[in-house]
Amino acid sequence: MVSRRPEGDSSPTSPRTNFSDDSARNRDRSRLGEGLEGRRNATSDERFRSLNRALTVFLSHKDETQLKPLNVDFHKYENRMAHRTDDYESEELIIRRGQEFQITVTFDRVYRPESDQIILQFATGKKPQESKGSIVRVTLRDILTPNQWGMKIKDVSDKTMHLTVIPSANAIIGRYEVFLETKTRDSDGKLSVFRRKEDEIVCILFNAWCEDDVAYMDNEEERLEYVLADHGRIWVGSEWSNWGIPWVFGQFEDVSLNCALWLLDHSGLAEHPEAKSSPIPIVRTLSAQVNFDDQDGGLLLGRWSEPYKDGTKPTGWTGSVNILEEFWKTKNHVKYGQCWVFSGLVTTLLRALGLPTRSVTNFQSAHDHDRSLTIDTHFDKNGDPIKEWDDSVWNFHVWNESWFKRPDLPAGHDGWQAHDATPQETSEGVYRCGPASLNAIKNAEVYLPYDTGFIFAEVNGDKVRWDVDFSDNSVKAFVTEKSAVGKKISTKLPSQNSARSRLDVTNDYKYPEGTEEERRAVEMAYNFSSRKAYFNIYEVEEGDVAISLDWPNDLKFGDSFDVKVVVKNSSNYKRTLNLKITSTMAFYTGVAGKVLKAKKDTLHLAAKEEKSTMLRIEGSEYFGRMVDGDILKLYVKGTVEETHQKYAADAVVELLRPTLEVEASPEMVRKGEMVTVTASFKNETLASLTNGQFHFEAVGMLPKSAAFNTRGPIAVNEEARISATFTSNRGKDHTIAVSFVSDELNGVRGECTVLNVN
Repeated sequence: MVSRRPEGDSSPTSPRTNFSDDSARNRDRSRLGEGLEGRRNATSDERFRSLNRALTVFLSHKDETQLKPLNVDFHKYENRMAHRTDDYESEELIIRRGQEFQITVTFDRVYRPESDQIILQFATGKKPQESKGSIVRVTLRDILTPNQWGMKIKDVSDKTMHLTVIPSANAIIGRYEVFLETKTRDSDGKLSVFRRKEDEIVCILFNAWCEDDVAYMDNEEERLEYVLADHGRIWVGSEWSNWGIPWVFGQFEDVSLNCALWLLDHSGLAEHPEAKSSPIPIVRTLSAQVNFDDQDGGLLLGRWSEPYKDGTKPTGWTGSVNILEEFWKTKNHVKYGQCWVFSGLVTTLLRALGLPTRSVTNFQSAHDHDRSLTIDTHFDKNGDPIKEWDDSVWNFHVWNESWFKRPDLPAGHDGWQAHDATPQETSEGVYRCGPASLNAIKNAEVYLPYDTGFIFAEVNGDKVRWDVDFSDNSVKAFVTEKSAVGKKISTKLPSQNSARSRLDVTNDYKYPEGTEEERRAVEMAYNFSSRKAYFNIYEVEEGDVAISLDWPNDLKFGDSFDVKVVVKNSSNYKRTLNLKITSTMAFYTGVAGKVLKAKKDTLHLAAKEEKSTMLRIEGSEYFGRMVDGDILKLYVKGTVEETHQKYAADAVVELLRPTLEVEASPEMVRKGEMVTVTASFKNETLASLTNGQFHFEAVGMLPKSAAFNTRGPIAVNEEARISATFTSNRGKDHTIAVSFVSDELNGVRGECTVLNVN
């Protein structure tokens, strides 16, 4: 499903205009239809709808006895409360499929069941058709069940009728036009038909509370978290960090639902609205549409290095709503994003549609470029890494999981499905990934859709280190690390929101490292590898010398520190080890940059002896040289003279940023009241911070986001402080997330909660 980039689209932003034709888009579609005669019928949306009698309003013939509706009450407040959609900012009727809702109709006379027939018609999409399921005609039934559309009379009082209606648990997700139709047969048997279109638009979502919906989730605590929680945390940094950054999902804001439906309607699903009854095409479409590329358009442009001057630094975003609002103004892509931003957006959009979704972080996440299912790194004869040849291992990578059944797969694959909107590799020609069953990933069923093999390599590929001889370009594997990737795969614990409320889901993706089940899964995956014939050359005999890296915990950005290389000789013989230690600047994506510092050393070890050597790294050596998103990466390579055995290890040093102190005054508000939010931190780094900017984002408040530049450089030991004023526009608790970015320091974050007073 390849979508088109919505360049220059000028669609109005009102939800109800989603059903109106955009003339420019119709002209585009007409042009697309040119030259297709004989292959397909190219008909504009406007003409298609004009020819479809089901979408017309009419009275078949004048009949004074005809039953005519005078008023229809959709009971929006009561229905939205019952369907747990009352938090949506939009005032339209939003319901969940497979669940009853109430409608009251007042007619011009008393309903006569022997001669009158009542039909509710729901139509969705640009070209709705009954044969495609995008027009549904609902008639009276005695019994309502979630597996089909239906309605029944709850009670009748004079001219007023109370109806209970249920949409199918497999209904198309999206906005529906509603028509009320009556048919009356007179005493002569002549039939008259009256149809009118209601002003109300009904929006139907997935229903995690309905057992017949593929999105059904039987745990209430998880439903509250993965469908209804509008803020949370996303884990970044290193596997040793327990701190998740605050993120405002804001799925109940108008712009979130509007963008989710707009992106679906401006993709390949526009011509096939019936596909929107299944989460699979919806997930694959949004996985493609959230990231921008020239072929299929998209919402957010990814960038992993400077410059960011013409947009927002990825570390500046504090939530999804600000990005979505910026996109909605022009329908053109926003700048810039990285993996956690793409994931946060996907969580927002899919939760807005009612699909249980969460952001998930894989530490030491591999990127297998050639589908070999091994993660390859290379070294020259001097022990220096050959970065141009390497697969990358991201310090962390954030993707998504959504919960739904997989009727397209063999039994046993329902539940969490992994998908990824960060552009890495194409899937069926489009930059997207998944959904892949976690059970399929764990058991190396890499032949199952979608992109299961790629995600398997991200979490469980073996890391192979190669020596390269440039005299003949030969390579030889010298170390195989079988537990180097896929560490502490993390998401937020349900119902908790502390900075350390992390849930480790590693065992959902793979068996414990080194177990028979885990090794069997890896061997199984290699049967489908691009280099399966070479599996045995990765097996390297382990030597009798062990190398490990150590450094202080809780290093602050700008600290100086020692890297300790510990070497242990487990043999009964002496060993002479020639070492090279290298520290480099690197992106968190694993792409290595400039060498920061290097050291060579020779250690003479007696039998069973342990020794160490140090590499000193001064804060002044890296501060100011680290652009947005950079990390410190350490490499060590050693050769034993006596045995010619070779060793290698690498590690990432996480440098902690300051935490923003965020306070609200007052701490409790009513709807319509104002609150002042103040964010501050002290610059304890080595230099002044220039071009500083604070970003605020709030849930259920106006404005929804705000950005403020600092008045000038923030000197060393100076406090930076900024305040913003918000007004509560909904009767609920409010979370405000704040970030600070500058030329020298980024990723400074904090949040606060303002309680609602009923």
